[in-house]
Amino acid sequence: MLVTTSYYSYMATAIDLNFFPYLFLLISVIACGTTPARVAWILFGIASVVALLLQRIQPLGLAWLLMSGLSLWATTHVSLQIWLRWIGCAAFLILAIAMSNHVLPGFSNLLVFDKVQFSSDSAPFSMYLNFDKMAVGFFIFLFLLKSHDKKLWDEGNFIFSSKVLALLVIVMLPLAVASQYVKFDPKLPSGAWLWALNNLFFVAFAEEALFRGFIQGGLTKVVPNTSLWKWVPLFVASIFFGLAHYRGGVPYILLALVAGLFYGYAYQKTKSLEAAMYVHFGLNLIHFLLFSYPALQD
Repeated sequence: MLVTTSYYSYMATAIDLNFFPYLFLLISVIACGTTPARVAWILFGIASVVALLLQRIQPLGLAWLLMSGLSLWATTHVSLQIWLRWIGCAAFLILAIAMSNHVLPGFSNLLVFDKVQFSSDSAPFSMYLNFDKMAVGFFIFLFLLKSHDKKLWDEGNFIFSSKVLALLVIVMLPLAVASQYVKFDPKLPSGAWLWALNNLFFVAFAEEALFRGFIQGGLTKVVPNTSLWKWVPLFVASIFFGLAHYRGGVPYILLALVAGLFYGYAYQKTKSLEAAMYVHFGLNLIHFLLFSYPALQD
């Protein structure tokens, strides 16, 4: 196993103030599902202020946060004509996709892995803690999902989601190996805990809130509830999810699309964002620990 040392020395900078905005952001997301909404909002406000003071967010970035949050709030909490509601949804979706792909200026996300090679034949991997992407998931959960999706993460959901994850692993990993995207490569790199925290909350939570909670869940409310149409939101959200991984090329887009179908199926059957997160993170963790990560080097 080869792990280069050309990455952010997070162990040596455990008390680096730059981590504090993301720590408060992480706590605010955990508070979303465990405390009243006002507590989560207070924590998110603290995270935003600390990020602004430490220049992890610039005033322009704060403006994007306000615009995206207000557009979703108005769409979900204000009595509007249908055409205004659609405009609000479209505005939020555009901002959410832009923020999730880090194309809007005003954010200085924290680099924690810089071109790390987990194995000698693995492609270099860089990882940021992303305030903009995480904020999108936070807004969706508090404005849309917390008050509407009452299904709790219970034993039944856990068992069902575990079955979905097992089937996904059986389908996905042979496809990835056969396409020579990865190979079997068991490892436990230093810093795996940081990768896991980031992947569960800054990746799986944010992406599942957007693609399953907002896109799939939103479409489910507007399409006819028939045996054929009820699958349309799942496929549309999965296509969007696949396209969102365009940076990895066509093979990665197709693999992400297939994975998105399983994440979406778990969400559709349980009405639980946690179920989709569990399947998403479970696949990513198996990929990280047992196969080339993020992929084989070209």
